[in-house]
This record gives sequence, C-alpha cells and structure tokens, in this order.
Amino acid sequence: MKRIVNQKEMSEIDQESAEKLGISTMILMENAGRSIVEYLQRIFNINEKDFSHKNFLIFCGKGNNGGDGFVAARFLLNKKAKVKVILIGKFAELKGNAKINAERYKNMGGEIIELEKEDFSLDFLKENKKETYIIDAIFGTGFKGEITGIYKKVIEFINQINFPVIAVDVPSGVMDNGEIANVCVKADFTITMGFIKRNLVLPPGRDFAGKIFVADIGTFYDYFNNRGNTYLIEESDVKEFLPKRVSWGHKGTFGTCLIIAGSKGYSGAACLAALGALKIGSGLVYLASPNTIIDVVEMKLTEVVKIPLDWEDGYTLENINKINKIFSKIDVVAIGPGIGTAQNTRMFIKKLLISISERKIPAVIDADGINCLSEEINLLKDFAKNTSIILTPHPGELSRLIKISPEKINEDRIEIARSFSQECGVYLVLKGSPTVIGIPQGIVYVNPTGNSGLASGGTGDVLTGFITGLLAQKLSPQKAAIVGVYLHGLSADLALEERTEYDFIASDILTYLPKAIKKVLDA
Repeated sequence: MKRIVNQKEMSEIDQESAEKLGISTMILMENAGRSIVEYLQRIFNINEKDFSHKNFLIFCGKGNNGGDGFVAARFLLNKKAKVKVILIGKFAELKGNAKINAERYKNMGGEIIELEKEDFSLDFLKENKKETYIIDAIFGTGFKGEITGIYKKVIEFINQINFPVIAVDVPSGVMDNGEIANVCVKADFTITMGFIKRNLVLPPGRDFAGKIFVADIGTFYDYFNNRGNTYLIEESDVKEFLPKRVSWGHKGTFGTCLIIAGSKGYSGAACLAALGALKIGSGLVYLASPNTIIDVVEMKLTEVVKIPLDWEDGYTLENINKINKIFSKIDVVAIGPGIGTAQNTRMFIKKLLISISERKIPAVIDADGINCLSEEINLLKDFAKNTSIILTPHPGELSRLIKISPEKINEDRIEIARSFSQECGVYLVLKGSPTVIGIPQGIVYVNPTGNSGLASGGTGDVLTGFITGLLAQKLSPQKAAIVGVYLHGLSADLALEERTEYDFIASDILTYLPKAIKKVLDA
C-alpha cells in the first residue's frame, strides 16, 4: 500500500530526510526535477533522440515548486529540447533553492520570461503548435486561499491552450484538504513527489489531477511508508488478500453467512445483499426476512436458504429464539438492509446484538441497522469489546450516530473515520467519494475505485453482501473491508468500458464482479 500524506506530513518527511538521513532539500529538489523528465519520457514514450523535436513551456512560481520546475528545465536542455520557462514574478525575487536552480538553468543558456504585470500576453506561446507540453510548477502543496491577478490569468491561459498539461506535485490551485481555489490547473498528469498527497485522492481536487505518478526523490521510502496512518489501496493488496480457493473444498470450507434484511417494499435490499455474499464466494447463505415478503424472496432467489421471521409493525422479539438456533451453523451475521426503523425492530436489533456479542460472531451492520442504533453508540462500543463489528454507513447514516452533519463528514471524511473507529473500537466503511475504511488501530485506507454509477439505490446492499461473504471465508475484518470495497468499485469501473454511469444499477455490480476478480487475479 502507498502512504498518503498531507502537506504537514510531507514537510516533516523532508526535514527528517535532511536531519537524520543527510539528504538535503537541495538533493530532494534535484531528484524531483530529474524525475519529472523521466516520467515525461515514460508517459509520452519519448526517445532520447526525439527531445530535440519537443517544446516545453514550464510555468514556475517563486517557491520550491518553481524550483522543481527549474531543475526539470535544466535536464530538458541537456536533452536538446526546446524549453521556455515562464517565471511568474521577477528573477530577483527568487530565494533559496529555487534561486540557485534558476541560476543554474540560466547559466546553461536557458530562457526565462518574467511576467510581472497583469496586462501581459502569452499569445506568442500558441505558436508552438506541434509536440508542445506544459509543465505546471506554480504552486505546491502548501497553497491556500484565492488566486488573483497575474496568477489567475496564467492558470486560465494554461486551461485554455490545447497542450498536454503535467502538474508538479499537485495541480496549482488544489489545497491540502482537496478543495480547489477559484481557479485551478486542470492537469492531464500529475507527478507527485515521494508520496501521494491527500488532496490528490479527495474531491474535487482529484478531478483536476489526471493520472497520478509517484516519483522517487531519494527519501528512505520503506521507512517513511511504514510510519503512515493513511494508505491508498492498491490492486496488488487486493490480490494478496483475496481468499484462496482449494480444490478439495466444500460449501462449509468457504463459510456460512446469515443476513437479516428486508421488509415490505424492501425485498430487493435483502436479495441484493444475499446475492452479494454468494457471488463473492461464500459457501452458504441464510437470508432471514419477514414472513410478509418471504414469497417474493423465494421467487427471486434459488441458491439462498430462506428463514421466515415474524413481523408485527417491525421485527418481533420472538424471532430471537429462531435465530439463536442457527447461530452454531454460521460464521458471520449481516444486519440492516431494508429492515426499517420501527420501534419493534429497534428492540429486536439490540437484543440480537447481545446474542451476537456473547457468541463472539463477527457482524456487519448496514443501513437501517445503523439507524436503529442512532441513540445507542455506547451500546455499540460495548458490543465491539467482545466481537468484530463492521459498520458500512453513508454520511447520512453516520451523521445520525455522531451528530455531525453529512456535509461536515464529507469535508473531513478521513479524520472522522479515523477518530470514530478508534473511539468505538469498530471497523468503519464510510461510503462515498472516496470510500474510506477506518480501523480501531487508527489507520485509514482510501479506496481508489468506483464512479458515480454507484450513486443509486441498492449498491450499498451489494457491498454489505461482499464484505459479509469475505468475512465468512475467514478474512480479517480489515482485509474483508478492503477487498469488498475495492472490488465493488472496480466492478463499476469495468462496466464503463461497455456502458455509462447513467444506466448503471446495483445488480450490474454482480454482473461485472467476475471481470473485476479476474482482473485482480491476473494482475
């Protein structure tokens, strides 16, 4: 997994690299500039002899991001490329490493165009019509606020001109929390230094980054990577974590699930969750649903064992004895999709969780199962002391638990997931853009897969089934959440090869899951 850092953490890494490892910031800048050129060669398939036919317009600010740009300009000159550096400000205003590298570039005969006033024109740059690339080295990770004046005009120019745009570290205008300024460079590619920056995976900033590459700038990667608390899930992780299939296995080998779901009008939620558990590889799935919808469920599902439950304006307490009888047969319980929040159901859920906790059976709680516990967060903490609990809320459902608005949750979803998981001792799958997974040890995993096609009813029920089925196959809660979330999003991404985000529905996830699993296994 790749560590994700914010601006403060990256500054600390640079400082520690200098103080403990003897790698100065000048060396880091030199490595950054060289890495930019190496990735240009890789991205655009440029041979050494081809550089003489390429034009590079490098827009540099006066800080360290601009310093990276000056180093890249020097390496490009060495390769005989045609290079123009457009410095936003005066050469005399440069300081520190940026100044040194600007002087080195200039001493090699490099061209620097100083932009000092707003009434400038860059129309002459449009004359480079063929094989021209723009490098954005204006602002780095520390930028915040509004972009005005000459900077605003330059960024608008970059976005209007029809050349490939490569951002250095982050696109100029993207702030540390993923928010963007009033204008922002729209990059086709971002070459980020050392580690992935948080604002490249959080919306709306991630929509401006294009394809992201992580450059090795000479820090002690493994040392710093292992000290992180926020990570990006990678395909290789999912391949490693996927449950192994054995040729001699039987249905008991691959685990048994109990899913308690559905109510009148919500039989679909129950069916989608049950099918999700089956399709992800669970050996046997029991679905407990109200007797008022069991006939509908029987018609939709053939491979699932159905258990009819009593219903009287909600799930009744009499159902507890019926469920207790099959607890010895199951490996994991999922509760919540489509069950409603009637008072009887709330009492049933609390009583059921006591039984689950006493038997130390892992549990996945979703949707209305979470809503039924909206005033019982202390009870949730008690249950988590005895067994593994995974919650899978969207921001609205989590909002009812922690009394923070969905908007605030979305603004700081990584840290809220971290603090909630630590405080309550539960595993939290906070659905959304992006979905993040918090674990009790304080680590958060960010999922890179998925698209707006998942923003439709029932997709969360399928995810509940995936995670439940993976738990049944003896994955840890952490790994089950990681694999389930990644494959859920990847199924939606693969669907876009044949269709659009507009017509994608929850059952389509099950259709494309086999392709997603095969893609991971073949990686």
